[in-house]
Amino acid sequence: MPFDPATIAPVVDAMAVVLAQAMQVARIRLSSAASPLLRLMIQRDHAVTESAILRRELDVLRTSRAAMPPHRRPDYPPEQRMAIIQLMRLRDWNVKTTAGRFVLHPNTLRAWIKAVEGKGRPSLLDGAVVWNRMDDAVRWAAREIRRLCPGPEFGTRTIARHLVRAGIQVSRSTVQRLLREPEVEKPRRKPRPPMEKPVGTTPDRLLAPKKPNQVWHSDITQIRILWFTFYIAAALDGFSRKLLVLKVYARTPCARNMAALVRSAAAKHGSPKFLITDNGSQFRKQFGKALRRQRIRQVRTRVRAPFLNGKIERFFRTFKLWQRLTLMAAGASGIQRRLDVFASWYNTCRTHSALDSRTPEEAHCGKALPNPIAYRTRDGPKIYIGIRRRHFRGDPRLPVVEITVRKAA
Repeated sequence: MPFDPATIAPVVDAMAVVLAQAMQVARIRLSSAASPLLRLMIQRDHAVTESAILRRELDVLRTSRAAMPPHRRPDYPPEQRMAIIQLMRLRDWNVKTTAGRFVLHPNTLRAWIKAVEGKGRPSLLDGAVVWNRMDDAVRWAAREIRRLCPGPEFGTRTIARHLVRAGIQVSRSTVQRLLREPEVEKPRRKPRPPMEKPVGTTPDRLLAPKKPNQVWHSDITQIRILWFTFYIAAALDGFSRKLLVLKVYARTPCARNMAALVRSAAAKHGSPKFLITDNGSQFRKQFGKALRRQRIRQVRTRVRAPFLNGKIERFFRTFKLWQRLTLMAAGASGIQRRLDVFASWYNTCRTHSALDSRTPEEAHCGKALPNPIAYRTRDGPKIYIGIRRRHFRGDPRLPVVEITVRKAA
């Protein structure tokens, strides 16, 4: 008969419970016996049993703590550090034995002993606040933004950008650490190998313009609503990432449609010097002639080099994250109304790490943010942070986070 752990485990557990209860009943009866020798033997047996159970409990706790990465183990507070040193001297343990029992590095224990002897840092044992510990209000703010905005577009980098806009100096890695503190760390993914760039010279002057309306990016993507397919054409400024135009087409747009799209954007925002496109059929000979009449130079990307038009591709990723969760009418006019709302939110509310946490509209107008301040627990006074999430023009998929910072009197 094959061995089945699922069948044997309940039987073993039941037998252990019966034996433990039988020993407990016998111990209770003998503890009230007339002979003092029997009572003493029962007390000794009870003490031995309790010490064995506590030893097993400590072994489990010590093993689980030792399995954690050293930088993820919880710190011992100053009271427990003093207790560890006292136990070390009462039991006459050396540094290596004590460090092994409490899952510490021997150098850490030596630093505590030096602090007791007055030769080290007193802050290790007097309960001083860690110098680089973030204020609890900042920790709460990061978690509150994650709770209010759990969508995929609100990652740790976006949370850090919103806190920086509110005047709080914090980095993305700090936000990751604050959000990870109460949770068990997940195994890290293996880093993907970087995409191999095509052989050639990267036109840095086009990918990193120095002022607005110098380089534009344009491209087309498609979306499906029910059984209908619609095409979305967009153009944005390469300096500020400002979305200049966003239009829907019921059919595949041709070169004439794209040329008209660029003309409408140029009439509203001014003509650029360069327009970067891919090698689609809409951006070929006829489209190039239309641009030359407007004194705009077309730059077509190399084949298999998506990074040359990466700004518009990254915009389409943000757009599709929103579009997949949004209900739209199955008509071009209804979709266009929703696109206008999204374009306004993208330009005025969505922050960008490449723009130093500014929005595209702020970068286009040259607006600078105030210098952020690092609020530490040791600095004082205590700060109060208020966070509010509202919907942009009634769309719950377009969050607007408002953060206020107030210092205590």
